[in-house]
Amino acid sequence: MDIKNSISVAALIAAVLIPNASAGTNGFYAPYFRGVAGTEVAGWERFTSGYNVANQPDMSGSNTGTRATLTQLDPVGAVLGSGNIYVGVGGAGNFSLRYASLQPIAQISFQIRTLGTEIDYSGLRLNYLSSEKPVSLGGTPTTLAIAPSQGFPGNNISLAYTWNITDPGVNDITLNFKATGEHLSLDAMTLDVLPSTVPEPGTWALAGLGLAAWAVASRKR
Repeated sequence: MDIKNSISVAALIAAVLIPNASAGTNGFYAPYFRGVAGTEVAGWERFTSGYNVANQPDMSGSNTGTRATLTQLDPVGAVLGSGNIYVGVGGAGNFSLRYASLQPIAQISFQIRTLGTEIDYSGLRLNYLSSEKPVSLGGTPTTLAIAPSQGFPGNNISLAYTWNITDPGVNDITLNFKATGEHLSLDAMTLDVLPSTVPEPGTWALAGLGLAAWAVASRKR
């Protein structure tokens, strides 16, 4: 069976066996810094390519443009009618999320929802160059939502990862992950980025309290 026919069969199997899910019910949350001036967010709710072509963010509010892309590199990947990327028989998926920031990165929040076979959590890696030395970081996911996949392998599951980047001058990152086996359906993703040049909201709050205390003390004097 050639690759084209494999993709067609994979898509047909997925359409029958994997339930569709709306990204609006994926359990995702807005990180505490989303919406602060200078921060960035990229979100994917419907994918356009299942193999070897970069998917641009389509979620409302995304502001990274083409500097954030998601590409699936396993030949048996295909896009379903639901807009999910499905990796079927003979594949496990090979996903690469690339992001180039306009400013050095301080923190990254990544959320992902999959149906059916789950991703290899221990194999998910955040990669970047620091002082010309490659760095590869794993992460421990927080489960946001989980439900049985109606007899199909794995679960319908939403997860969140957070990394604090302490290396200075990191502008480009690549996030790589795979499935644990056949029949993974990628439903949605978000990537939120806090640049090191943007004070965290808590810093502004403390500064505001400090100014308020100074104003009260000045009035008393």
